[in-house]
Amino acid sequence: MGCRYRIQTGHLQLDPVSWTDLEDVVRLKASAGVTGRLAGGVCNRVLSEQDMLTDLMTWGREGVGMFTVRQQGRFIGLAGVQPSTTVPDCHELQFTMVADARDTALSREATTTALAFAHDAGVSRVIAYVRAHDIVARQVFGGAGMSVCPDRPERCGPDILLYHSLRGAPAWASLH
Repeated sequence: MGCRYRIQTGHLQLDPVSWTDLEDVVRLKASAGVTGRLAGGVCNRVLSEQDMLTDLMTWGREGVGMFTVRQQGRFIGLAGVQPSTTVPDCHELQFTMVADARDTALSREATTTALAFAHDAGVSRVIAYVRAHDIVARQVFGGAGMSVCPDRPERCGPDILLYHSLRGAPAWASLH
């Protein structure tokens, strides 16, 4: 991977996760005070290491995955996609930011960038589960161009919204 997938936006730098990011990721995932949603939630070092291995394997297998997010060189979070474990043939968009970087605009910028990257890489459908009362996540996913999906899986509770983004895969893409 190297710098091939490095993305620089107006405020942020996104790089595919790597083992050199492990300590930052462990601290982030151990904090209950983060904003955003990762599928695994708050976890210990062992679970963070397992997640990192899964992230690295996803990058290698599919050419998409989780990015580290930095602002002026400082680690502030994660954003990216993982293959969905609940809906076949799609990926889940996730993000989380450190407590002192609780800026909806930064979360939206990172999430929008990760979503666009996934679509450009050939992922045609991306979903995200959001609690109806989670205004920040709704602003971030909606601001990234996702919309509430009218067809929710039955296992979603009444307070869970399913967001999705659909885009036709480019002709050159080999995913899906």
